[in-house]
Amino acid sequence: MKRLLAPAAALLLAASACTPTTDNTNTGAVNANANANANAAASPTPAGPTLADVEARERQLLDAIRAKNWDAFESLLADDFVLVSADGVQTRAQTLEGVRKYDLTEYTLSDVRFVRVDADLGVVTYTMNEKSSYDGRPTTRPTRASSAWAERGGRWVNVYHHETEVAEAPAAQASPTPAASPAATPSPAATPSPAASPAASPAAAPASATDAEKALWEAIRAKNADAFADFLLPESLEVEPEGVFDRAAAARMILTFDAASFTQTDFKETRLDADATLLTYAVRGPVGGKTVGQYHATIWTNRGGQWRAAFHQGSRPRQ
Repeated sequence: MKRLLAPAAALLLAASACTPTTDNTNTGAVNANANANANAAASPTPAGPTLADVEARERQLLDAIRAKNWDAFESLLADDFVLVSADGVQTRAQTLEGVRKYDLTEYTLSDVRFVRVDADLGVVTYTMNEKSSYDGRPTTRPTRASSAWAERGGRWVNVYHHETEVAEAPAAQASPTPAASPAATPSPAATPSPAASPAASPAAAPASATDAEKALWEAIRAKNADAFADFLLPESLEVEPEGVFDRAAAARMILTFDAASFTQTDFKETRLDADATLLTYAVRGPVGGKTVGQYHATIWTNRGGQWRAAFHQGSRPRQ
């Protein structure tokens, strides 16, 4: 669904939304983050859609765009569909208007990953190479794109889409190890343990997805990898311009990120199902030596009365 409204931009997790620093504060937490989030382990991931299910639906949507079958495309979008890119947060109506400027002739998907959020909600993320143009401008880079699909009224619809251009990791950055499996099975390093310290848990359980996101940012500012990991499901995924990362890698990244100068505004919640909420918001802070605006989205799910992040993606201005 690349460039539905304008050329997509690079993205990044809330935990790594700027040029990394060399500050290794709380490095003990890097090794300790494997012990974080004992609470999240108490509620197993529910049965539900599979990678094959959701990928097939995503291809159906892309094929509708390629065929310029706008009726078919529209039928696959939820009434409250949300699109996030470097240009902001867009509605279903804005997407339906913008997609008609998109000319897709060929596409291939690779590095396809999946997170099952709930029994009726799953997220697919992938890298897309294509021959296309938007409003006459040809595509120049591959895209990391993600879509959430939900079952509503007996049929599956796309409730959220997010995309960004692929970028190479800066030479000075020691990139974390990407998630090991396409199915996003948590690695041993990402699996929580009963040995989690009291400091790894939030002082008070957030009452909403917005409160949870704000508390997550406090953990990032404090470079507390244990507290940060405690907010994430073991199978959670983070998408960045440079790759796709599991929970353990995401927790390591906050130690290289100075979040003190970043602000978050314009929080908006969109209920995806009975337990899951899409939270979109704007971020402003220094990237590459200048202050820029960004757009982020997190899918939060309530497990046993506690909010846990299943997926995050962000978009920053084009390079």
